[in-house]
Amino acid sequence: MAPPFLGVPRRGIVSVVSTAATLERPPERAAPPSALRGFAAVFVAGGSAGIVVGGLGSRIAMRIAALTARDVAQGLTTEAGATIGRITFEGTAFLVVAVGIGTALVGTAFYLATLPWLPRRRPLRALAFGGLELVVFGTVVLDPGNPDFTILGRPLLNVLVLSSLFVLHGVALVLLIEPSGRLVSAVARGAPWRARLDDAGTILAMGLTAFGALALVGRATGWATPVTIVLVLCAAGLILLDPHRTRPVTRPTLRVAGAIALSLLTISGTVGLVDAVTTIV
Repeated sequence: MAPPFLGVPRRGIVSVVSTAATLERPPERAAPPSALRGFAAVFVAGGSAGIVVGGLGSRIAMRIAALTARDVAQGLTTEAGATIGRITFEGTAFLVVAVGIGTALVGTAFYLATLPWLPRRRPLRALAFGGLELVVFGTVVLDPGNPDFTILGRPLLNVLVLSSLFVLHGVALVLLIEPSGRLVSAVARGAPWRARLDDAGTILAMGLTAFGALALVGRATGWATPVTIVLVLCAAGLILLDPHRTRPVTRPTLRVAGAIALSLLTISGTVGLVDAVTTIV
């Protein structure tokens, strides 16, 4: 059986929505409210994890790097234009809003793109997704060419702190899906306009997540670009295609092709991450 798709609570008017249920049940002309709100749970969890871990977490990581930097580094300007040892409202707002939102969009898109191949059990799924985020996206931050690792003077500590953000974001996103589902259910319960507003917000979040998927493909270079496209398309097919109206070979083909694409990205990312970390440290 496929891994759980959306962690919507089992009690109440909203039932658990799973990948298996989504794929095995013939689609209706309009998505049932429970399914739509199940997607909403993922978007709420992704947004929360992005703002808290991606945004505030980045601010905390930078502060740790500044506090542990050598005295001669205080007052120097980093590659991003920040002054070491100085906290500004503008810098904090940029990290929370820009980095947080960017992390939310790309992270949510990446979760949906990898979900069919993640473990079924939630704790294992959380750890697996956190690890995938680290190996696939880690070199975006852990760049050996960034002089900040030399300026700040604590490269090993900085690598550990920054690496933990990727894992924590992935774990937080997965673990927040179930409570987010309860929140969405509570908000939608009651007057019909609340349910419609909830569904409209979910549709808007779907559009924004589509931009995250485009960014996910856009950041890839060389052979990784078509491989990422294959992964996204295979995941979309497994989630959206009606198995009763497709050939028997379609789903197994999508699953195998997506698994190969994800494996290639994981292996390549792991090699690049290890090389970056050994160079920095």
